[in-house]
Amino acid sequence: MARLLTVVRWTARVLGTLILLLIAMFAIGQGVHPARMFQPLGVAILTVALLTMIVGQLVAWKWEGVGGGLIVGSFALFSIVNHGVPLNIVFGPWLLTGLLYLGCWWMDRPRNRLKRGL
Repeated sequence: MARLLTVVRWTARVLGTLILLLIAMFAIGQGVHPARMFQPLGVAILTVALLTMIVGQLVAWKWEGVGGGLIVGSFALFSIVNHGVPLNIVFGPWLLTGLLYLGCWWMDRPRNRLKRGL
């Protein structure tokens, strides 16, 4: 079980890091223009959801349950506001990393209880 947990954890971390690198390349390539700050509410919500997914990727390195929850919850919000999201090569890995982090958190719970003495 410990070996499976390690494989799942590092799969999520590597995939999440690749996603962050891809997002960083897009951000550097596009830049931030002041006119982009004044967008309709739907676009603003999508932006916040995307930023929360990015934060979730970073947080999940330390707290897998919190980070995975941020990723999956923000993905759900993104999907609702966008009227669905195709699980293709762009959006599928986002959801997959969130689910993998939640799976790591779930599998690691018994060990965490032993560490705390419960």
